[in-house]
Amino acid sequence: MPRWTDQPTTDKDLVDLTLQFSGSFLRQHSPLLAKLLPPAFGFGMFLAYFARNHFYPSFDLFQFSSLLLAAACLGFGIIGIFVAALFLSGAWLFYGFLNTKAIKEDITDSLPHREQPRFHKLMLLMTLIFFLPYLVSGLLMLATAFLSPSLFLWVMFLSPIPVVLLSGIAVQMVFNLKPFAFWKYMHNAYLPTVAIGFLIFWMCGKAYPVVDDWLWLAKWTVLIGAPLAVAFIAALISMAFAAGWNAALLFSTFFALIMAGYSGALTTLPDTVVATLGLGNYQAKAIVLDASYCAKEQAKVLPTNEQCVLQDVQVVWSLGEAFVLRLADGGTARLPASAIRALVKP
Repeated sequence: MPRWTDQPTTDKDLVDLTLQFSGSFLRQHSPLLAKLLPPAFGFGMFLAYFARNHFYPSFDLFQFSSLLLAAACLGFGIIGIFVAALFLSGAWLFYGFLNTKAIKEDITDSLPHREQPRFHKLMLLMTLIFFLPYLVSGLLMLATAFLSPSLFLWVMFLSPIPVVLLSGIAVQMVFNLKPFAFWKYMHNAYLPTVAIGFLIFWMCGKAYPVVDDWLWLAKWTVLIGAPLAVAFIAALISMAFAAGWNAALLFSTFFALIMAGYSGALTTLPDTVVATLGLGNYQAKAIVLDASYCAKEQAKVLPTNEQCVLQDVQVVWSLGEAFVLRLADGGTARLPASAIRALVKP
């Protein structure tokens, strides 16, 4: 992949060394990682869920390898949404427009030969092609969701059209591209701009409940900084394709983990996986207990009714020899599975 510079490079910086090491490491150890990483990742999510709820199930989790693999698939899928949004958007626009022969030649010819002016113009290129369209599209979606939610879908799909049109015209004029180059930019930039704009809107929506009770300055610093940060990260990953697919994928994965953690998707991942698999973390409408169990002293501790039924109770875990329940007062109860005759979900 040709670099966006005409100057020979002989010294390897830290980024080059990191990319080279990661590429060689993955080539050598990818079979072993493919075998060990999914079950280890799945077990890690279950272990985090157990630790968060202060219990451990009464069975050997390693015997249920299918559960570990299913949890890993769900976890990778959720994180993969962030990776795909960043990686595919950048690939679509970079290879569909910026890396085409005619566009690349015109842009290279317009770049100054001196290092500092060349760097500044490359930053201008990144700003016009990636950063500004992503940012403006996301801000328009945020404003619409706040002022007129009923128009959100219209704005989501229609507002990027004038945004990418103006950006394409600006790029064509600043970098002396051929006539109608803006049209090529438009139909390649539309979908990435919609995707990243929605990602900006979604990230801010997830962050708002967390920071709503913060001090005014801190809250608005986060809410204003989030769109700028997401747009910059997406633009940086899009430009990273100049160094190749491996570099872009590495950056996409790294920043996807950060964004997943910031939005809460990473921290709530164990709860989401357990609930999706139906193993726990759900509200049961009713749990019918065995009559002989209710005749014992336990019935005085549990909030059962006259029919020996627990109503509207949170099921923390429902697999193995014991069920773990969270009661209305915040306490937990551990019931033997043999004492439960029926469980009714909403």
